[in-house]
Amino acid sequence: MQLKKIYQLTVEETMEKYGLQDTEGLSKQQAAQRLAEVGLNQLVSKKTPKWRLLLRQFNNLIIYILIFSALLTLFMGHLSDALIIGTVILVNALIGYYQEANASDALEHIKEMLTTQATVYREGTRQDIPAAEVVPGDVVFLEAGDNVPADLRIIEADNLRIQESPLTGEPDSVEKTNAPLLEDTIALAEQRNIAFASTSVTSGSGKGIVIATGEATEIGKISFEVNSTEERKTPLMKEIDGLGKGITYVIMGVAIALFVISLFLETYALSVLSLAVVTMIVGSIPEGLPATTSVVLAMGVSEMAKNKQTIIKTLPAVETLGSVDVIATDKTGTLTKNEMTIKDIVLANQQYQVTGDGYQPNGAIFPVSPVSETDERELTLFLEAGFEANDTVLVEEENHWRINGEPTDGSFLTLYYKKFAYPNTPDYQEIDMLPFDSDYRYMAKLVQNQAGKRIVFVKGSPDKLFVMAKAHDRNFDEESWAAKVERLSTEGKRVVAVGYRVLADNQVIDSIAEWVFDEGVQLLGIAGIIDPP
Repeated sequence: MQLKKIYQLTVEETMEKYGLQDTEGLSKQQAAQRLAEVGLNQLVSKKTPKWRLLLRQFNNLIIYILIFSALLTLFMGHLSDALIIGTVILVNALIGYYQEANASDALEHIKEMLTTQATVYREGTRQDIPAAEVVPGDVVFLEAGDNVPADLRIIEADNLRIQESPLTGEPDSVEKTNAPLLEDTIALAEQRNIAFASTSVTSGSGKGIVIATGEATEIGKISFEVNSTEERKTPLMKEIDGLGKGITYVIMGVAIALFVISLFLETYALSVLSLAVVTMIVGSIPEGLPATTSVVLAMGVSEMAKNKQTIIKTLPAVETLGSVDVIATDKTGTLTKNEMTIKDIVLANQQYQVTGDGYQPNGAIFPVSPVSETDERELTLFLEAGFEANDTVLVEEENHWRINGEPTDGSFLTLYYKKFAYPNTPDYQEIDMLPFDSDYRYMAKLVQNQAGKRIVFVKGSPDKLFVMAKAHDRNFDEESWAAKVERLSTEGKRVVAVGYRVLADNQVIDSIAEWVFDEGVQLLGIAGIIDPP
């Protein structure tokens, strides 16, 4: 009989697999025993010391020959020649060291993604322990704002949503469940009853049983793969090494033959003959080759950075990378910060450019043409609508800005505070909230202003709001707005539409009803959002 995979097990089967009688957790003795068996819940990476990076720059046959040449010329008393060759060796090494020392360390970055504390149940008591001491079988409690300390099988979920961009690249959080999944093979991003280490809880709460720690976790497997990457020489380096070996063999062969023949013919005295052979060897060494190669590669690195916006870690890699046509890579949460940032606001009669990246509300909103009072009112209403149709929280902690919720929602909060001082909020009273759902792709909030008017603010997918706008106004120019969305999309931006509806005095409702959207909303505009690198 084929064994079930962990996501196929029921809650009861998972508890039985890890030796749990109930959700009260492990005993201290069990935890200590398992910690001794599996080790600490942490990633081990091999960090290359700076001195080794420097020494690695000298690991080249041509460099060996140059060092030998410098020593020979120094021995022969040619100090100026020795200094020149030594300078070439040193410059070549420093260029290579500078490139490698300034590259980001992927493994160290992965280690920083792991949480430092975990809330677990031990002997029926909920307690905080160092995340490194979490072991398989531990029952972990999760709530909004927590980072998941290890891979977990969810056993309880109360509106639990987890942001998994470091693993899956998807910026939106995923709703978790404790139900078993029946399919035999399920992609990582579809394993809805598993929580993965390095991901973060955006809303709700739940419990999970630890199924993997340290390098056995999904993020740990990535760390292992990165750590075990085999380094291979590029074709250019192979050619240079082959050239160096060929030159060495030819020079040494000719030198030995010349020495033996001259010694046999007694053409010169032994001292003069030795000096002539050494001079020939030094003169035949192409000491300019490494320097020339380094300069050419450095120029290639510079060109790639300026024209292709590509940063190259090691000099020889530019030769291979320069011939690449397509690179397939993950983006969100790895190459990018997953801190969604609004860069463009497009209203009916005005457009704005927004400066500043990330959640920190530094930056400004600049119009592309002179604004009128009407433009100012529409912009303010757009900002208020984006702020209100929102269930995310933006907070500042120790000069660091973070959100509790969805990155896209967080971008609208930051945008609002680029015009209005933090922590001021729009002057509305919340009545009801319609959370975002992937089925209908928008969210809304019912509020009441100071005049007693009830307003529904809505934001979501442009195609959904365009339908609502068409229902509100038969003359709505959907084709024009679709072109604006297309323009922002071709620039690699996520596009979110924002709208509102002021309810009539006889439409006093306490919850958001479907007929509100059927009768339509007035479109305020769209926002173009990026994920900063």
